Amino acid sequence: MKEVKSKQIQDILKKAKTNLVVWIIVAICAAAIMVLSVFMDDFRKSTSLHEILAAGESPENKLVHVEVSEKPYVFAYYPGDNSGKFYFLMDEEYMYVGFLSEKTFKELDVDSITENHVTVKGVTKKIPSDIKKLALDAYNEAVDKDQKLTSSEFGDYFGLIYLDETETDYVQVILLLVGVIGWFVGFIMTIAQIILVIRLNRTIKKFDEKEWETINKELEADDAFYYKNAKLALTKNYVIDFAGGFKPFKYHDILWMYKYEYRYNGINTQLSIILYTEDKKRHVVAQLPGYTKKSKEVNKEIMESIMNKNEKMLVGYTKENRNRMKEEYQIKA
Repeated sequence: MKEVKSKQIQDILKKAKTNLVVWIIVAICAAAIMVLSVFMDDFRKSTSLHEILAAGESPENKLVHVEVSEKPYVFAYYPGDNSGKFYFLMDEEYMYVGFLSEKTFKELDVDSITENHVTVKGVTKKIPSDIKKLALDAYNEAVDKDQKLTSSEFGDYFGLIYLDETETDYVQVILLLVGVIGWFVGFIMTIAQIILVIRLNRTIKKFDEKEWETINKELEADDAFYYKNAKLALTKNYVIDFAGGFKPFKYHDILWMYKYEYRYNGINTQLSIILYTEDKKRHVVAQLPGYTKKSKEVNKEIMESIMNKNEKMLVGYTKENRNRMKEEYQIKA
């Protein structure tokens, strides 16, 4: 690669490479967050539902688990609620009330569960009075008379809370969204920075050593002027656009120049300069906010400086200039 002596070009290359590294890191971190959100249940520590009930506690929205060792038994559901049903869940010693999705129920409703126990995680919720009554009726119908429970004994046996396996973990959802959005933005910006670096290198390579040396010297010369907000430099022989990279244009290569105002709802929101060069390409440079007096002054100053360097170019978006460009260069604008 050619030696870069101009500090301005060095800064652009350094910034592009730094941004590339930053966005790669962002994409990697976002991917890690996505993986974390997907496997969060495996990392988050849950409490045994039995331990909580044995301690006489009834906290809500607490992450708990039950090591299910028997097929679940359905005893209630709300008509129209397709998210799940209420089941009796059993480990090797105790019985609990749980709310399971159809998918989870099918995973547990297998003969092998008696040997290969399955841990079910969910959050705790208070057992509604109507579900308590249905659970009590279903239990009492299934056991002998001497094992039946009264309403007052229900809490001592089942507790006052149930495990809801279907409850959305909003922390997990938020992490997943952050991960997906972060990865997408990181990926897009990484590609954009790779393209920018490639374009910068291609731009530098297209100049021979002599011209490249001239561009570097002119950028560092005392008579070079840099418009920071417009991201544009004017040197002895070049207009150099730094917006989104590095694009030099020789003054004598410019065929046509005019001011362009972008209006939104009647308001001039952006002011820029359009250049057509001998290769018949259109270039937008010196983009500035269109509603400030300073922007208009800078725009005028840049255009006058370029005009002084090339008296042959056409200036202004007029019908006459459009016709000349179309007839002489086959450029339609």
